[in-house]
Amino acid sequence: MIRPQLSLRRPLAVTAAALAGLATVLACTAPASASPASPSPTATTAVPTPSATATTPPSEQPTPSCVAAADARYTHTFDGPAGRASITLTNGPLCRGEEQELALVSYVTPSAKFAVPQYVLDKSIKKFTGVAPGELGVATLDFAVEVPNCYTQVDFVFGSKLIDPLTDTSDRYGDRKVGSPSGIGARSTGPRAWFNGGSGTCSAAPEVIVESDCDGNVELTLVNRSGNAAATFTITGSGGFTEKVTVPLRKIEKQKLSAGEAQEITVTAAGMKDFTGGWQKPEDCQQPGVGTPDASYESSCDKMIFRISNPEDGTPLTSVFTPNKGEPKKLTVEPGRTGTVSFPARKGLTVTVTGDLDSGGPLKWEQPKDCPSTGGGGGGDQDGGLPVTGAAAGAIAAGAATLLAAGAVLFVVARRRRIRFTV
Repeated sequence: MIRPQLSLRRPLAVTAAALAGLATVLACTAPASASPASPSPTATTAVPTPSATATTPPSEQPTPSCVAAADARYTHTFDGPAGRASITLTNGPLCRGEEQELALVSYVTPSAKFAVPQYVLDKSIKKFTGVAPGELGVATLDFAVEVPNCYTQVDFVFGSKLIDPLTDTSDRYGDRKVGSPSGIGARSTGPRAWFNGGSGTCSAAPEVIVESDCDGNVELTLVNRSGNAAATFTITGSGGFTEKVTVPLRKIEKQKLSAGEAQEITVTAAGMKDFTGGWQKPEDCQQPGVGTPDASYESSCDKMIFRISNPEDGTPLTSVFTPNKGEPKKLTVEPGRTGTVSFPARKGLTVTVTGDLDSGGPLKWEQPKDCPSTGGGGGGDQDGGLPVTGAAAGAIAAGAATLLAAGAVLFVVARRRRIRFTV
């Protein structure tokens, strides 16, 4: 049996028909696609953002921006001859906790051009301060100072540290001056904020006030109350003392001289009549207190004894004790010490005290009651006879008691005063 050969025509035709059908399906579905097969970025639809002012609550509104002091920028004005200046913060406010101080200062100077020494006449210091979120800060500061009617310099500077006096060796403001071409001063835009000018030499108005104390010291009050320049005082005193004191305008300085320096004083200053003088005791000085000595005496059977006690705060005392019979005795008692003088007892003995202590008259020896009736220097007569007895002796004893009581009121006087001698 002979088989006929297979033909490829039919399978190829079926395959071609299938591919044609598939192409037709793709062609029909293409218009329904929302975008091309390869999307382009320009065809992407943006998602709209809600408006902040329309939908955000007030508590969530953006807060005002702030700036650190180091990044702050300013504009300023300056009128040196008038002593006026102002400065405005242009990119503020400063952030909370930040601050920036500025100062306007006027000087009196020795020349219309820069020259030293210079002394501050007036100053104005103000500052910008940081604010909390949502708060508003001060944008402009205004300054004004007095300008002297003589040679002057006026400076507008960043910071509050002023130089007074301004001398050859002192600091300089340098780039701190507002409107400087570099440094912190360059943070502000505007004219150069410093001025030298004026006319006429500034002059001082010196005065000196002298006050003495009770201890010999002198205090000098050096015054430059109404001048428009510093005053230099030259002070000389006893013992080679010399001192120069410069008093800035409208200021007061004090200089104290000790008792050794204040006996002879001379004070000179340009524009002031020379002062010549020295310490003078004030009228209201109190005399130093001096302790009162204690003076007393006693009559024993055989002696008349005087005792002087001088206190620690006393003065040396010298007195003379003169008996009505016999040689006087001299006694000196230093402060803090006690001294005694005695005389043998005898009938009719009296002693008068003179000198620094004064008894005010004779002091009489009085025989004590308990003395022996016989013997003893005070008990018998001076001629060695028998002692008096009986009624006469009783009368004498009574009289002695009376005199003993009276002897309790006796005096000794201190320098220029009487002191009571006690029995």
